[in-house]
Amino acid sequence: MDDVNQYAVSKALGSKMTPVKRARFGNFGLLATAAEALRARHASNPSREAPDFSYKEDRLVVQAFEDVRGGLATDAILWDRSLARAFAKRCRELGLDASDAFLNRRLLNIRKCIRRYEKRGISIAPATKSDAHPSIVPQYAHVIEFALVRLRYRYGASIDDILLDPSLGAQFEQMALELAPDLSNMALRLGALYIRKTRHFAKKDLASVEGLDLEVVEKAWSRPVSLASVNTANVPSSPGLLELKEEGRYLYISRNNDIRPAAEQMQSGNAFDLVANGFWTPRLDRITLQFVSGATVGDIKIGVWERRLIRDRAPIFNWPIPQHAA
Repeated sequence: MDDVNQYAVSKALGSKMTPVKRARFGNFGLLATAAEALRARHASNPSREAPDFSYKEDRLVVQAFEDVRGGLATDAILWDRSLARAFAKRCRELGLDASDAFLNRRLLNIRKCIRRYEKRGISIAPATKSDAHPSIVPQYAHVIEFALVRLRYRYGASIDDILLDPSLGAQFEQMALELAPDLSNMALRLGALYIRKTRHFAKKDLASVEGLDLEVVEKAWSRPVSLASVNTANVPSSPGLLELKEEGRYLYISRNNDIRPAAEQMQSGNAFDLVANGFWTPRLDRITLQFVSGATVGDIKIGVWERRLIRDRAPIFNWPIPQHAA
């Protein structure tokens, strides 16, 4: 069987093989592999219930959005729940029979393929209104990411899947709000979009990122201390990078504008409730914290180090960066 060409067999059967990440050992490795398989299955097998929209229906999708948008950008349906609900309602008033998630995706697809649609006389007007977007509250950035990662492991969902599907979005918000009740739904969604947008490298930067000497950041780390015994007063209230490990296994790496409140939240252990499960019970005495303070390390911005380390070390509770992301 070693000589069987699985790609040739797949082609002969008229099927499609979708590559997924290499499996890792251990229960968390199985979780990651399952999430990749679910993602690939979802991408190659869209719901049978999804309607087959033509340009006629797409024209109505755009009309519905223009009727309710109030000058907002198309992407606002990702973070503005009231806009998304009004858009879906108007679509149905115009005779479109589809789920909210499908309608949201269709609108964004039209925006992404605007040149093709303009040839058919379908266009989305430029936005005339911009809202000030609140930044992620520093001590709760990890809560947003942990909630996203839990849904990724459970359903193989992308961040766009979570924000465009009302059911997944509600699950995300419910989980995050249990630990960050002071944040608004919009702040949570904008935090999710921030994570999505920072989990890649621009093509022009990839060569320089590949050439970074990781020894520079390794020497800058503080001494690792268990969460059970860390004194957060020794963590500076400044920009920096946090890293959590458990017995040599990378759990989480994150840049933050103020690493002290983030460290205080980590020490409470509450956020681990989002990712604890039947085969992993967090123990603060086994999880170590170390940090790097400052906006740069070796003249390289801390955000670049964050993405490089997440890509290379694939921490379990970070949203992943592809090995050759650009």
